[in-house]
Amino acid sequence: MSLLIAVPIARIGCTVVIERARAWSAIDEVILLTITQQARSITELAALTDLPHQVVVASIARLMRFRLIEVELLEAGPALRASAFGLASVTGGHPLPVFPTRSGRRCSFVVEFATGDFFPSAQVQVMSQSKLRRQPRTRVLTIEGGGPSLSQADNLARLSEIAARGWDEQVASIDSRTATLRDDEFMVVRVLDGEPLGLPDRAGPALRNLIAEAAAKPAGRVTVAYGGPKPAPLETIRTHDCEFAAEDLVIGGDAHRDLFTGLLAEAHRRMIIHSTFLDTKRFAVLKDALHDACVRGVQFDLLWGDDDEDETTSRSAVAVGEIMALVRDDPEMRDQFRVHHASTGSHAKILLLDTEEGDWIGVLGSCNWISSPFNAVELSVVLRNQNVVADLCNVFQRVVGRRGLADRLANEMGITANDLRREPARGGPTKVSIVVGAGHDELMRRASLEANRNLVVGCHRLGATARPGAILQGEAAASRNVTATVIYTFPSGPLKKRHARDLKVETAANGVRLVQVGKTLLHGKFVTWDDNDVVVSSLNWASGSADPDHPWNDVGVHLHAPGMALRALATLESFFPTQLANAPGVATVEG
Repeated sequence: MSLLIAVPIARIGCTVVIERARAWSAIDEVILLTITQQARSITELAALTDLPHQVVVASIARLMRFRLIEVELLEAGPALRASAFGLASVTGGHPLPVFPTRSGRRCSFVVEFATGDFFPSAQVQVMSQSKLRRQPRTRVLTIEGGGPSLSQADNLARLSEIAARGWDEQVASIDSRTATLRDDEFMVVRVLDGEPLGLPDRAGPALRNLIAEAAAKPAGRVTVAYGGPKPAPLETIRTHDCEFAAEDLVIGGDAHRDLFTGLLAEAHRRMIIHSTFLDTKRFAVLKDALHDACVRGVQFDLLWGDDDEDETTSRSAVAVGEIMALVRDDPEMRDQFRVHHASTGSHAKILLLDTEEGDWIGVLGSCNWISSPFNAVELSVVLRNQNVVADLCNVFQRVVGRRGLADRLANEMGITANDLRREPARGGPTKVSIVVGAGHDELMRRASLEANRNLVVGCHRLGATARPGAILQGEAAASRNVTATVIYTFPSGPLKKRHARDLKVETAANGVRLVQVGKTLLHGKFVTWDDNDVVVSSLNWASGSADPDHPWNDVGVHLHAPGMALRALATLESFFPTQLANAPGVATVEG
């Protein structure tokens, strides 16, 4: 007996550019390292490395092809040594450069909704609903209890696995204009005498079992529970041990102006700015520096998020049109500087750029780069470890990836993250982790439990969520004789000045100092506890909360390193000496 089992699917396709390059072997690296200090002949190299003569010759031929070694004429005859380019490659601390070839390829795959398996489209039979209705003896699966994630990040991961054939290939870019997605079709499997025909070899046991169970049921619709993996929560915090320079925790308005202009000068080919809010006048002030970077060949993407709740919703939208006009009128910027018309909806403040050395730099914090007059105290963290920057690229991929594989920038961020993760972990005394969504609340609870001496929370605004967002945690810490301080710039939303005064009295009775800053404004959002822990974010703990449906709307970073919190508080005390006067240990910190 023959019948058809129909499994609902999504079919995704696009054109990709594949890079193909043979990786360097350990033998190549050993030979290059052997001749960095002294020129040697092929015979000497074979003897020193204990390798066959023909293996050494083959490796040398490839190294010479890519200009990593050169010939030197000695009295004893010709010898080989590392070229200046090869020496720089060895001593630079990076993998040997590769020189891939590129080719275009159309790729298409299906994701079945029953168990989340995915297969190249060529390996399955796809049928439309209308055609399926005309087929006799069918069992159509109806899926309950969720389904596989079809996010841009997950589909890019599937595409990379489908498109790359072997270790020597990887996806270099995606033509977002060719991306397609259909979710109204079915993968059909013919079952003959109980045996499924035409299932891909990589089909998992869960899918095979579902098809066998469906074949045993009467014709028509068969309801089954989703049996695939659940999407991994974005809030999962990945911690990296790495080196971190104290000056990369940037505090102050002028310091942020200098940081931005310095990074503009350092950018090599690419820079992405997410400023949340935009201001035409501030853009005009920075335009010369942005123009100079465009002249050097740097390509920009400028993105923005939602407006503040106390301001008109059209402020940034109007600025977008005006900034677009300024860019169009500049012939050097017209093709290099892209202003995104639609809001991302994110409150995050992010910079991403590449450098001439091939590394990427990320910046996370509180500064609205294209709307800030740099007259308030901001806090940002400069991220230079490539694995941490990869995490930030993945978060940014979520921020902009609403159109799936049709989103050019999200595709670029996903591919860049994959490239950066190939950088080996180097370790170091600092633990760094990107924080999104509910991770902010988790860290605030952790701070209130771990603090033994002091807990300091800094926010721009004091709003209706101040008590659950920051004050309750401060009170929990204060109950253990921890000095807890919350500083803010002004009340916000429904909270008026009189409410803030009443709240100050109430929190003081519970051991928490609630302090409003004076003439020096605080726009930074931070949490520090004891000596070593600092969290810097775009989230106002005292006036906002993480959005569970859009956890990437606020992004921060947690630093744990010896003396990190003490150094941060020492710098902050120079701006707010009265507000932070009672925070233990502040005045004793050097630097």
